[in-house]
Amino acid sequence: MEAILSKLKAKAEIAPDNALLRDTISLLTDLHRNEAITQRVTWDSLIRDFQRLQDQGLWDISEDNTKLLHTLRRFLTTRPPKESDRKPANNMPGPSHPTSKVSQGSFSIIYPDSETAPSPLIPTSDPVLLPLELVEILNRTYFHHLLATDPNRVVPPGKSLVSMLSGPPKGGEDAEQPTLRDKVEDLVHKAFWDEAIESLSNPEPSCQLPRIKSLYQDLLISLTPLLPSQSPVITTLSSPLPPTSSPLNSAIMHLREVVVSLRKRCAPVQDQDLDDLLRSLDEPPLRSSRPISLATLVVDTVKSILKISDVMKEQLSQFVLGNMTEQQLQSAISKQAKNKERKDIVDIWKSWRIESDWRIWLENYQPSFQVNGVAAESQFKWVIRLVQALGSSTPISCQLPTKEPQSIENSLPPILFFSAPALLEIQNYLQALVIAASLRTLIRVSQGAQASDAMSFMERLWILLKAEIVEEPGSGETKLIHLADEVVRARQLDGAMLSEEEETRLRTAVTRTLNHDDPVFVLLQKRILKALADALCHQRSDSRQAGAHAGLPKMQTGHDGKRAEKRARITIVSDPEELDAAHGVETPRLTVGRVQGFDDEYLRKVVEEVFVKVDECVRWVEGVWQDVLRVGAVDREFAV
Repeated sequence: MEAILSKLKAKAEIAPDNALLRDTISLLTDLHRNEAITQRVTWDSLIRDFQRLQDQGLWDISEDNTKLLHTLRRFLTTRPPKESDRKPANNMPGPSHPTSKVSQGSFSIIYPDSETAPSPLIPTSDPVLLPLELVEILNRTYFHHLLATDPNRVVPPGKSLVSMLSGPPKGGEDAEQPTLRDKVEDLVHKAFWDEAIESLSNPEPSCQLPRIKSLYQDLLISLTPLLPSQSPVITTLSSPLPPTSSPLNSAIMHLREVVVSLRKRCAPVQDQDLDDLLRSLDEPPLRSSRPISLATLVVDTVKSILKISDVMKEQLSQFVLGNMTEQQLQSAISKQAKNKERKDIVDIWKSWRIESDWRIWLENYQPSFQVNGVAAESQFKWVIRLVQALGSSTPISCQLPTKEPQSIENSLPPILFFSAPALLEIQNYLQALVIAASLRTLIRVSQGAQASDAMSFMERLWILLKAEIVEEPGSGETKLIHLADEVVRARQLDGAMLSEEEETRLRTAVTRTLNHDDPVFVLLQKRILKALADALCHQRSDSRQAGAHAGLPKMQTGHDGKRAEKRARITIVSDPEELDAAHGVETPRLTVGRVQGFDDEYLRKVVEEVFVKVDECVRWVEGVWQDVLRVGAVDREFAV
């Protein structure tokens, strides 16, 4: 640490006014004095600072400096591990190979280009007050959100969910050119392997054994997803090394066992590479040869095993991905989307602003409809506040994460940022329902033979209203004319012969009824909002009571009175931590009672569909932000 600080301080004498250089020196000085703060510093952020310094001519890429970076990274990533944790070897400068289980991050989302992305949250063609990089992050997270909540919007026609996923990225002919960071990391990795060979070349067993053990630890982490837990190889790699006068020869014997085990489990395409390793291990340099020869064989074999294990894990993840059920895929995508959404919002808005905006939003609790019974409970206050926002005549919005946010009417708090587009659409649907019910009061609902015409009126009306919501071409400007035409047509089908004056009065009544201040409109809106609030709150109350009084689980052996179903020959069991526990869980059905003024059969069906959309949004927010909903504070330890 002192050596790298000395070099930076020397540069500071040349550029005393460089803020980045001063900040880097200050950070490294703090790290040197107090190792505890390494918990709050990441290598990614630190290497970016060195890249920027290099761009400014204040840091040179040389062999000595590469070794200094290697030492710094080892210092930063070496933390006291818990006994229960299994971590990479502390002297590994960085993962030159994946060290997590295949099931963790075993697939990623294929994001479309910003210009071609369907339904972008922030169109890149529009001028915004945000950096393009931040816009890209927000749009990708929203795309992931849609893939979990409304996949039909983003999955191309004729494609399945699996088409939107990919395995871990791999290199190829079309791989991007290496960046400065890639080159730096390559140098760091090379320095690590060169140091490993140097340590193993020392003829003293006391010097060789610690380095061999650290290599075994990296092999253990990389091979654990590929081999059974009871495998002798796993046992060997995880056990203490026995005392020996020839650690390198013992290591060659152990590495041969590893290669043989992988040879049994790999795809045929890897056979040749593993056979080559076996031949080199079966014909090691003579004991009389220089120690560096054996050391090089051991290190090169470890590097090859790690590389081959990467390929095998990639193939395994693709197999798992292709054999997951649609429900498992949806659950895994949902879990990823929730984690990404929460992380991005906390990173961009920061906890203090999330909590402040949430508190201010709740304080503006002024529902226009009556709130009583279960809905009046404090735990449902945020649900009522959301319904209040949905009932406003001002479109719902959510402020962009700018440094100086402006005051916007009917603005949602940050935790609803990615749900805001869906909530805006729901707001339009609720308003369309009130419009439809209001216009229905202007016609006579026939009994008997002509009842089908009255139903046809409501269906035709809803087609016009929905067309404007989804912004179909040709809708919007002529909407009012078309709605009035439908009302006139319905009156005529009822047998009424309208004079020109009567038709004019009827069209005027249509215009008046669509006014948000019209008494009929206001009354019907209060009714639909109260029904929505009651349905959401009652369902959550029933769900809580059902959980508290859940009976004993059914037997899984097929002896509970029903014959056990046939099982698939191959069942892919994903890591539970990668699946969304809330996805697919049966909950009490959303009960929509009779809403006066919305009695039409077709309208009742649409009301239920819209209420379900709101419920899905509420459930999503509950799954991501339960800590904020309960206590109004962001819990850093909260797990989705």
